[in-house]
Amino acid sequence: LEAVDRDLNLANTTLTSPAISGATKLGLASETVAAGNGSGSATALSLVLPVSFITTASSSSHVSLANGTEAGQVKFIVHKTRSNTTSLVITPASFAAGSTITSDLDSRSVGLMWDGSNWQVIAGEITGTAEMVIA
Repeated sequence: LEAVDRDLNLANTTLTSPAISGATKLGLASETVAAGNGSGSATALSLVLPVSFITTASSSSHVSLANGTEAGQVKFIVHKTRSNTTSLVITPASFAAGSTITSDLDSRSVGLMWDGSNWQVIAGEITGTAEMVIA
């Protein structure tokens, strides 16, 4: 038993996480971006950062979201600041519920999850006529 006790004594041992070759880090940080000028000049949202805070203003209304990279990937989009009554238009590349999501008020958010083929709405203040509107 002395040998087992000696082998399991971790009092002076430093444990480190293993390195995984080829793994992509998922940042648990956020980005703050200004929306782009129209659908043709939409600001692309990060796929690595799980949260995007968006500011809209005159000639600054559109963001785009590329397809996810792995099923279960989550993206939260927050319409943080709405200046000059400019709504936010979010255009996911592949969206199960429609083609765009529009926020007509600041301090609104939507949570999306990539299912392997499409972004799915999983959280948010969603209605048919106000706040985050799916079209």
